[in-house]
Amino acid sequence: MSSNSKETEWNEVEEMELAELLSRSSCDENKENEETLDDDEDDMELCSPQPRNFPYSSPNNPRDNTLLKRVRNKKLKTKHICESWIKLYSSDAKAALIQLLQFVLEASGSQYLLPSNLKFPFDNMDILIMATAHFGNKSHAYPLIMKSADIYVEEICNFVQLLLSMLQTTSIISDKCFLKSFAGFLMVCSDSKVRPFRHTSTLIALKMMTILNSLVTWEQPQLKEIWLQMFANVFLPRSSDVVDDIRYLCIAECGSWLQMYPHCFVDLRHLQHIYDALKDSCPKVCEASLKALLKLFHNPKLQAFCLEQGINHRVTLLGLCLSSESELAQMSVRLLITYYRVVPHILDVSMQHVLEQLIFAAHRGVAQAAAELVALRYKHASSDKERILVLIEVFLEFQQHDHTAYLVDAFYGHINVVLAWQSMVSMLLDDATLSARQSTVLIDILTHAVKQAVTGEIPVGRYTCELVRQPHPYAKDQAGTIILPHLATLLHKYRNCSQDLRNLFELPQYMTLGHSQLTDMLEQFKDLLFEQEQLLVLQMGAKTLERLNEQQLVPCDFLETLLNNVVTNYKIAANAWLAYISESSTKRLLMTLRLLSAFYACFDLDKWQLSDNLLAILQQASANSSVASPPTEALTHYLSIVYVALSWDLKRVQDLANQNKDVADECYTLSNRLKKFFSINFAIIKAESLFTDVACDAFVYLCDLFVLFADHLRKSSNGSIQALEYKSKRTDHEQLETFLERYVFDGTVEGSVAELLEPHQFDVLQSKRRVLVSYLKLVFHNVMPMMRACVVYQYYEQYHPVFGDIMRATMERSLSMNPTNFGMTVMHTCLLVYRRIRTNYPNAFQAAASPDFNKLLKLAKLLAELFYIKPLEVRSGVAILHRAGIRFAVEITPDDPSAAPKDLLYLSVVQQFVPQLLDQDIRDVLESMKFIEQAPLPSRSDEWQPLFSYRNSLEISLRVGSRR
Repeated sequence: MSSNSKETEWNEVEEMELAELLSRSSCDENKENEETLDDDEDDMELCSPQPRNFPYSSPNNPRDNTLLKRVRNKKLKTKHICESWIKLYSSDAKAALIQLLQFVLEASGSQYLLPSNLKFPFDNMDILIMATAHFGNKSHAYPLIMKSADIYVEEICNFVQLLLSMLQTTSIISDKCFLKSFAGFLMVCSDSKVRPFRHTSTLIALKMMTILNSLVTWEQPQLKEIWLQMFANVFLPRSSDVVDDIRYLCIAECGSWLQMYPHCFVDLRHLQHIYDALKDSCPKVCEASLKALLKLFHNPKLQAFCLEQGINHRVTLLGLCLSSESELAQMSVRLLITYYRVVPHILDVSMQHVLEQLIFAAHRGVAQAAAELVALRYKHASSDKERILVLIEVFLEFQQHDHTAYLVDAFYGHINVVLAWQSMVSMLLDDATLSARQSTVLIDILTHAVKQAVTGEIPVGRYTCELVRQPHPYAKDQAGTIILPHLATLLHKYRNCSQDLRNLFELPQYMTLGHSQLTDMLEQFKDLLFEQEQLLVLQMGAKTLERLNEQQLVPCDFLETLLNNVVTNYKIAANAWLAYISESSTKRLLMTLRLLSAFYACFDLDKWQLSDNLLAILQQASANSSVASPPTEALTHYLSIVYVALSWDLKRVQDLANQNKDVADECYTLSNRLKKFFSINFAIIKAESLFTDVACDAFVYLCDLFVLFADHLRKSSNGSIQALEYKSKRTDHEQLETFLERYVFDGTVEGSVAELLEPHQFDVLQSKRRVLVSYLKLVFHNVMPMMRACVVYQYYEQYHPVFGDIMRATMERSLSMNPTNFGMTVMHTCLLVYRRIRTNYPNAFQAAASPDFNKLLKLAKLLAELFYIKPLEVRSGVAILHRAGIRFAVEITPDDPSAAPKDLLYLSVVQQFVPQLLDQDIRDVLESMKFIEQAPLPSRSDEWQPLFSYRNSLEISLRVGSRR
């Protein structure tokens, strides 16, 4: 049922209708043709003559009391309106029918008023032609597609349904005149080439068919005949209409007929139309089809036919399961599972394999639906152990995924295998058949299951329609009871696998801890942390100890001893490395630095006075002195430790200042350390000889400290705290931008972007994104002038696949902070690229024809999309962009005043932002352009073409806006 072509917003009256109209009427030759419906951008002008006996309107017929206006009047009850119409029909059937026909025309948006002396039987084609010729609304909008369409449709449908329902108690329903006249008019309108008539009449006709279905108990041949006529003349042609909304109405209503009235005029053959709708190009139509099929399957009379059609359409359904439309994918998976429960062979092994992978989908509903299939497929597993092994095997089957948390979330809440913690622990302790890989996966599953059960948080990156936390009651107590007694044993057994150890270190954060068991666990923690070399494991161990310390579960003497050992071990290793540099001393230095870095991030180690010594080491390394420089990894840890130390120092002096203590000396020391650290980091990012990882860390820490020590410190009542504010200078920004362009936006654009999207470049991509985020953070927090970000925004189109989300988030923030400044920022972003293009080409004509200029126009269009957000609030930004762009573009060259301005081509760029201008601003811009006049000869007219094009674009936009 996929549409072959996209229908324009309005369709013209077809040629044969127009010929018939013109042949039946005479038109004054001097009378201007009236404007009717549009086809795309061109308006069709149509003479609007008056057919015989068809006055345009009756002078005594008020428009304010039409049936539609009464239906929409909230002060009037629909029931009373229906009763009034029935009374009118009983006394004057023709007048009542005219009201009902008028209701359909007016509901479509036509202002044509049917004359009261209309001859019966009505000529429906004449009425439709006249109503088309006198459409009052010249825009592309009509009631059913306006913003308030939902309420409008509800009011119309309620009236039609109530009226027809009330008619069944009268003889009118069996009156040949009423049904034949009204249904005939709806069938003619639904076949119109004019979209508003076709859409509105289809809606009313389908609702009428629904009511007639409910009257099947009357068993009147006349009702069935009319219903089948409407089915053939309305439903069948409109179910393949080019308009998505019309196809949607047909499929949704057909599903309702089969569900609510399976004994009515429709039969099983009509179910085929719903299955055919699965192939529709419109997601909304597919969704209506899936909703209907999910409900219809529960009807025993339809089940066999549904299964037969399901087998025939299983490939289509499988394709919908992989749709980017999450709701469609979720319903498609559920429908296939519904069929699979009854007929397992509907899915072959390859199809099951595809569906099982959806457990790792980003959308939670899709993943949970796929988890149901896994549970069904392996329902033979009777014990928790067997079901857990199934989970492990499913995860290992798709090794390209590394999201155990996604696997757990897919089953959490409705399949309790992920809560079988007792069985998981028993398997980890006693099951010798588990391989090392299986054990790692099982520990990962256990950790994420406990975390989700305690916190209720869904994994990062997974989204859902309803973001509701669902913590499991008493999960923390259960985890403490089941896991904690065996945790020490598990730590000892899996101490050689860093991934296992990291997960086991995390578990105590989500348990209720007993005192005796806690002591043993802490001792084991201490022993293992001093043996580990993996930074992630050390960071998790330190984080867990920090959480437990916040809950006052860690004894003070234990923590003091542990931290002292961490610092002492580093000092011994550092002295040993300085005394004699060897492989073993370097390894020991790196181990102690990792541990120190992990613990300094969680605990303030200021009492050991490490900062000055570490700054001295960094200063020597950045100066490229003859003194032996630490290895690259050591430098990254030194930078991290000093950054964290400065952050702790700032927090400490702020806390002391809040207690009204004197912090002048502490602030003076902190300020000196900060300046030294800035100097070191700038030296690192300028020195190309240093490794990139170190330079990236230096860049990130610089930006973070610019934010930490920004102007918000002025709000403190303490003068010493206020003095800590660091006002970043222009030279600071320029050095950051130099590194940014050299590292993030290096290489040829196409090759660079394509390469960054390769899986093996993931770490590089994340590093570049980290650097870019750090820089834009300065704009986001208003630390740096907004306009400096032009350096980054000029790459928005070129690097959109890899960095577009970061840039857009920052630009949206900037736009909300100050629309005027952001408008100037966008203008200068385009100007930056434009000037580079003009430098590369000898004249404007060659520049305009270049691929680079085409890319600039694409950049401008992308940037223009931002201004669609809250157009009234960002109005000033769009206006200033146009004014500044015009001022730059029309600047006359002093050497040759008779020549066109040399940068007039820039108006082609500004033109991309015309759709974002409001009507009043367009008028202002046009008014401001009146002073621009084409210079006399020898100026060439084609040199002024950008100005003509820009002005025409403004005028066209103003006309379209006025018509709206």
